[in-house]
Amino acid sequence: MIPKFSSLAILLTLLTATPRVLQADWTSVTSLDQPVIKLSSDQKKARDAMKARFEAQIAANEAFLRDFPDDPHAYDSRVRLAVAEARLGSLEQDPRVVDAALGKLMALEKRAPDESQRAEAMFRRISLQWQNLGSDPDQRRDRAVTSSKSFANLFPEDRRSPRLLAEAASLCDNHPELKRPLVERALELSKEESLTQRLKDDLKRLDQLGKPVDLSFTDMQGDPVSLPKERGNVVALVFWAADSFPSLLWMRDFTSYVATVPSLKVIGVSLDQERNDLLGAMKALKINWPTAFDGKGWQNSVARQCGINSVPTLWLIDRQGRLRYLNARDNYQLIISELMNNH
Repeated sequence: MIPKFSSLAILLTLLTATPRVLQADWTSVTSLDQPVIKLSSDQKKARDAMKARFEAQIAANEAFLRDFPDDPHAYDSRVRLAVAEARLGSLEQDPRVVDAALGKLMALEKRAPDESQRAEAMFRRISLQWQNLGSDPDQRRDRAVTSSKSFANLFPEDRRSPRLLAEAASLCDNHPELKRPLVERALELSKEESLTQRLKDDLKRLDQLGKPVDLSFTDMQGDPVSLPKERGNVVALVFWAADSFPSLLWMRDFTSYVATVPSLKVIGVSLDQERNDLLGAMKALKINWPTAFDGKGWQNSVARQCGINSVPTLWLIDRQGRLRYLNARDNYQLIISELMNNH
């Protein structure tokens, strides 16, 4: 575990430093940037640990800047200080502190010593903004799209640009007119094989939107499943995994809802590797709908055909057999109701 430093201990270290050990003092400052590896399962203790870490970061950077204002690391320290202040403000749910810290970061961007440091300051500001986008999904999406495009336009060669665009695109599953340009631009900039594959999956899903879903497979019981034969029904195609906590959490609510809509046809696709884990989860969740499973995890043949790269993912298919939503997991009740009423 990373050691904790009290503000007094850090201050004493800096006050007694000589130029010969200046680098060690900066190392002490940067060591506090590392996340707490082990957090208590007790929510209050975990929160207190995070608060102590942010306060230690603030104290360390303030002391460093006070005693070494002309050090080559001074600009970086000011950026770290603003980031720590924003994180503490976010933790304490104080938007005024967060906004003030973001303002500091924006000002620092304008007077960065070089482009790489400007990019770092801007990236940190955007990351913090994304953590404080609010609860309104439209606002979150629009802000994420705008900031990711701004960063990519300014720093197209930065390795983080395509990742920001990809993350913004993940918020646009139900807005293909926004998602496709982001994915295509990210694909142009990507130099990482894993990210490139993810983006190609995104395009594969986008290309299927509005078209008939032509999927056939054998479920866990050995029975054939054919999506074309389900035309006339509204179909929910659920991609999930028993070893994914977000999946289990979401599936708990989704299965409860499905029980209230008997006319909805539900088909599952498991991205698990262990059959027993899947069976245990299905039993606990009282799932009895047809489920595709081949033990290949993310390489599940059905998931690969559909370009699935995150779980849970909920495809909704209308009565004509067309894919209408790439991922309706956040608002499925309203959408399913609309599709069921559309004859």
